[in-house]
Amino acid sequence: MTTCHCCATDQMFDRRIANRDLRRLQRRGPDPATRQLIAAVRESPLPPHPTLLDIGGGVGTIHHVLLERGFAQATHIDASQAYLAVATAEAARLGHADRVTFAHGDFRVIAPSVAPADVVTLDRVVCCDPDYAALLGAAADHAQRLLAFTYPHPRWYTRAFVATMNAGRRLRGNPFRAYVHPPAGMIAVLESRGLRRRWAGGSWLWRAELYERAA
Repeated sequence: MTTCHCCATDQMFDRRIANRDLRRLQRRGPDPATRQLIAAVRESPLPPHPTLLDIGGGVGTIHHVLLERGFAQATHIDASQAYLAVATAEAARLGHADRVTFAHGDFRVIAPSVAPADVVTLDRVVCCDPDYAALLGAAADHAQRLLAFTYPHPRWYTRAFVATMNAGRRLRGNPFRAYVHPPAGMIAVLESRGLRRRWAGGSWLWRAELYERAA
């Protein structure tokens, strides 16, 4: 199911960008904040052979790694058809095709049809959505044990960069916009859904956080 937000994301993240991101992953591995996030998930207590819901999974970085590290099954939701196509091909190359379910759409809309998972991840996804409360609320409701996500630090240079990029897109007629959401607001959404922060890290640009479901 598509929405205006979904269509803008699909237009922004085309096959050229998807192929570029896959080449970068194959050369360098996950970016620092993503690598930390994956490590934090792996170091957390989980049942044997856990399941993963990767929202806005891009080229599939997180589930490519976690399926190699003992996860049984993954679901990859993305608003970009190009990302899904590239991630699907890479999953087949890695021998994961039968353990990943791919779906195209705006997660806020299709969430009722998506099964919950032990771990839910949103890597560089919240900053692409204008309604962080709806997105994080739906994601938290699907997290049986852990929710992990990254978002840009709300610093002056980040805000200036995002504002400049959005202005350029506006001039070019590109409907996609990026956002720097308030951390306190995002934390409040997750805590209201029964999650509490277990770990935090990241890089100079990206904040990474891991939440666990409170007992």
